[in-house]
Amino acid sequence: MSLFAFKNARVFTGSEFIDNQYLITDGKIIRGIQETIPEGAEIIDCSNGIIAPGLIELQVYGGQGALFTTEPTPETIRKTYEQHLKGGTTHFQITYHTGPLTGMLAAIQACRTYRQQGGAGLVGLHLEGPYFNPVKKGAHLLQYIRKATIAELQELVEAAGDLPLYLTLAPEEAAPEVLEWLLASPIILSAGHSDATYNEAIQAFNQGIGLVTHLFNAMSAFTSREPGLLGATLDSSVRASIIADGIHVDFASIRIAKKLMGDRLFLITDAVTEDNRGEYSFVINPERQRFEDENGTLSGSSLTLIEAVSNCVTKVGISLEEALRMASLYPAQIIGKDHSLGRLAAGYDASFIFFDENLCMQGYHTEGKFTRL
Repeated sequence: MSLFAFKNARVFTGSEFIDNQYLITDGKIIRGIQETIPEGAEIIDCSNGIIAPGLIELQVYGGQGALFTTEPTPETIRKTYEQHLKGGTTHFQITYHTGPLTGMLAAIQACRTYRQQGGAGLVGLHLEGPYFNPVKKGAHLLQYIRKATIAELQELVEAAGDLPLYLTLAPEEAAPEVLEWLLASPIILSAGHSDATYNEAIQAFNQGIGLVTHLFNAMSAFTSREPGLLGATLDSSVRASIIADGIHVDFASIRIAKKLMGDRLFLITDAVTEDNRGEYSFVINPERQRFEDENGTLSGSSLTLIEAVSNCVTKVGISLEEALRMASLYPAQIIGKDHSLGRLAAGYDASFIFFDENLCMQGYHTEGKFTRL
């Protein structure tokens, strides 16, 4: 039987909460939200919990002790999916650190193979680097940071085929002809790890870059005489990701950014995992509750997306509805998937999460299957 009726749940559609109705799924598709149960449907009691669209992660590096940069394989993608699914992430972009071209191509091939094997949850590959400004490298390895060339970018696009690519780069480091080529390519561009001036950033936005990676982190700061990339982001119409763990960004800073940016701000975790096998070696610092590299540099979070949503509600003061959109609808719009993800409505993918009033995960439905935690 593939027809299910979920009862005793507040259903958040992506726009509003609906009470005292049934969410009906038919295999991997939502049939609707209605007052009656179709004949033959199996009933699932949600015990007065909340159902919301599955969360979408655009920047996650690994899971279960396997870092994708160290081990760019379909198995690492699967481990990442399994770990973060329990934290509310039903769809994600696996992310690859700054590295050599051979590693980037291996990452692309791993994603393509994973998709051929079913591709559960994977919506694309995020290449964070290597085209950065070295002074804003963060925990990325300096020896791999380089200038982008059209020849290298063409090789990446050709290798990717129909695999969506998302690239974070410092716009001030790109030659005009390279940036022009990128903006005409299928790659989704995001500005980050950048020391751009306000004017340089605004120029890049006017040319077509519409995204910024992890607002506040690894970017030129807002000062009285030079607003930098941060100021340009706040003063424009571009969208930006943010890491809502209270470590990468103070919760007051998130609240200020949200007031200024509204629906332009969306959530990521930038989550890594403890893996000491490769050049990128990150360990958890239990006292500081953060991942660090061997130099003690902040190098990624231990967040799940449902925790980021919870932090936005309880520590920033954002409504639950808006915090959920920041982790589902807005990322879906950014990657062009908002026709099938980010909402619960007839014809959309039956991809949703189930949690209690304390925002603790109780289960999820994806790939045509409901799982209780």
